[in-house]
Order: sequence, then structure tokens, then C-alpha cells
Amino acid sequence: MLTAETLMESTIRAKTTRRRGKQVAVGLAAASLVTSFIVLPPIYVFLVFGPGSAAILTPDIVAHFALNCSANALVMLLALLVKGRFDRKLASVLTFVFLIHGLSAYLILVTRSFYSNEAMLYAAGFSGVLGSIVMYLKHEVYQPRVVLLGPVPAGLRLDIVYDHVENPETDLRVYDTILTTSVTELSVAWTRALSQAMLSGKPVRHVAEYAEEAAGLVSIDHFDLDHLPPTGLTSYRTRKRLIDVVLAVLSLPVTLPALAIGATIVALTMGQPIIFKQTRTGLGGRPFEIYKLRTMTYASEVLGSATTAGDMRITRSGRWLRRYRIDELPQIFNVLKGDMSIIGPRPEWTILSERYAREVPAYEYRHLVRPGITGWAQVKGGYASDLEETRRKVGYDLFYIKNLSFALDMQILFRTVLTVLNGFGVR
Repeated sequence: MLTAETLMESTIRAKTTRRRGKQVAVGLAAASLVTSFIVLPPIYVFLVFGPGSAAILTPDIVAHFALNCSANALVMLLALLVKGRFDRKLASVLTFVFLIHGLSAYLILVTRSFYSNEAMLYAAGFSGVLGSIVMYLKHEVYQPRVVLLGPVPAGLRLDIVYDHVENPETDLRVYDTILTTSVTELSVAWTRALSQAMLSGKPVRHVAEYAEEAAGLVSIDHFDLDHLPPTGLTSYRTRKRLIDVVLAVLSLPVTLPALAIGATIVALTMGQPIIFKQTRTGLGGRPFEIYKLRTMTYASEVLGSATTAGDMRITRSGRWLRRYRIDELPQIFNVLKGDMSIIGPRPEWTILSERYAREVPAYEYRHLVRPGITGWAQVKGGYASDLEETRRKVGYDLFYIKNLSFALDMQILFRTVLTVLNGFGVR
């Protein structure tokens, strides 16, 4: 609860945070403009026409490049304004890319101006990448100011920074997000204060829902099928499968050489067999055979058991393969076969899956989607080796299923790259 003194301290802290956030936003805006109108134009000229082509630039070509650079700048500036959860911010940025570059193409069509398909495609790609980077930097730096009205529900962990007020005279409009345990049980004074805040554009959220989104984790003890979006799993599933196949095929020029190197390392250091196969539980609870490069001594993998941190069964070369996730590359063929997705809950060994289904509430809901090579649980919590870690991992998996979307998948891909680079979660 905030006293007058702590409220003043909180307000000063909030103003400092806002000032720092504004400074970062101004810096990012300036960097966006410099990138768009100084850095990108020569890059576009080089990519479209090749080196030493500045002499052939006509006014029509310059105007076309200026239009594309303006679209880049607009996407990056709008990326600074998006709010909410990371994956929804990412979805907004991608929407800006389609809308702004689509409008640019429409203007070119209407005015019958000079255009270059290559330049337009490059510009849209740069907008997607740079807009996402700008959004990510703002997301990491800016900490929204959150206030909670009323008591904290028993048993609820709030791993967020928030103010707790009990005086309805408090000006709620200074906060970015307002949390409450109930909207229907508020007094008249609180209802009036909330209404004024909502009219000024401040979002009002239930504290449990906000805490779940902040942690990226759902409570498995209270999860129910009613929590799933009515059409989310079916409406996105077909598109997700198409994206999986396209990405898997496009990755083959990189995946196959890396897989060949990994297989050679296994053959030279551990001998045969090179590929480790194991029955895992997949979509709908159906078993399938997963492929991995062998990283343990042969007898250890035949016997099978969960891998633990510092597991002595893993060979020296196997530990290196796991460090950079090279041992997972054969699963690209599981994706092409339809057993797996690129992103989804990690498939468990059938014996462990049957055990967890008996001991962990809501565990079998993981099988509503195809298992993945990487997933939300892996980038948030690493791998699980015991029942308690598995319970937490299931909470992450259910959050993914509950919020299944293209934007969330893109966020997981981005986090996976960071995970591979820093070695987080390696066993």
C-alpha cells in the first residue's frame, strides 16, 4: 500500500523512468531517420544496380528510392509507439510493414511512376527487420508504470514492479496500466476513478491475467479448455503447417552442411550409430520416431532416461553439439514428414509422457498441437529433468498453446537464436 511519502517517491521514480524512456525514444527516432535517409539509400543502389552505379541515377530512380526510404522511416517510427505484450508488438510492426509498403505500391501504381521490384522487396524486408529491432530496444528499456487496486489474491505471485494504492483520489492517469482483482466489486469512488482513467485511454486489466502475460506462464492447476481461443488452434494450424514446410525447405542449404559436419564429428569420435532414434509422443498423443545426432555413449541412449545438468553420459563432442543445438538438426526431416513443427512444445519420450500425464495436471493438453524443435518453454525456462521442472515447463507450453499465433512463433525464433548464442538451457 502506498503512503503519501511512498507515493511521492514512486511518482518521482516514475518521472525519472519516463524521462529516460523519452530520451531513449528520441534517440531511437533519430537513429531511425539517419538509417532510413543516409545509410539505406546507398545500400539500395548497390543491391539493385551493383557497385559504381551512382552515375545512372535519374530523378525518377531517386524519387522511387526516397519513397521506399520514407516507408522504412515511417515503420520504424511507428514501432516506437506500439504497446502491450512483445508478440503483439511484433504483430503490429509486421502489420505496419504490410500496410505502409502496400500503400507505397498502390501510389506507384496510381501515379504510374518508375518502380523496381527488387528495391520494393528489399525495402519491405529492411522495414520488417529494422522495425522489429527498434521495437525490441524500446521494449527492453522502457518499464511501464503499473498500479494495483485492492488486495493481492492469495497464492498469486507478482514478479512485476507495481504500485499498490487504496485511495480512490489517486490520479490513476499517471500510470500506463491499471490492475484490479475485480471490476464488479468496486466502490462508487473507485468506479469513478477507473472510468476517468479509461476515458483517458489507460488499459484496465485483471491482475491474474496481467501476471500470467508478464511471466509467460499459466497456472497448470487452474487451466481449462475454456481458456483456449475458440478458433485459434484450428484457424492458425493450416497456415502454421505451410510455414513449417516452407521454412524447412528454405533452411536445407544451411541445415544439410551443418548436419554433415555434425554427423562426421559423431562418426569420428563415437562411431556408429550416428543417428539416435526414440519414440516420442506427438500431436493427438500419437507416437512417432524422433531423429537426433547421437551425443551420449551408445549404451546410455539405448537404456534411456531424462538428461540432467552436467550429465556424465554426454560425450565431449556431444556436449559441443548440444551447445549449438546441432544435434537437433535431423528433426528438420520430422518436420517435413509432418510429425513435428519447427515451433511447439518439445516432445517427450513416451514412457515419461505417460508418467507425466498421470502426475501433472493438464499435461495432455500439450498434445493439442504438433511438438516442435524449439518452443516457448525452451527459450523461457530451458529443459526439464525432474517433475517440478516439468510442471513449470508445462505451464510455459500451455501459455504458448493459449496464445498460439504467428507473432508468438516469430518471437520464439528470435529468442531461440539468442539462446543458441548464449547456451541457455543446455544439458
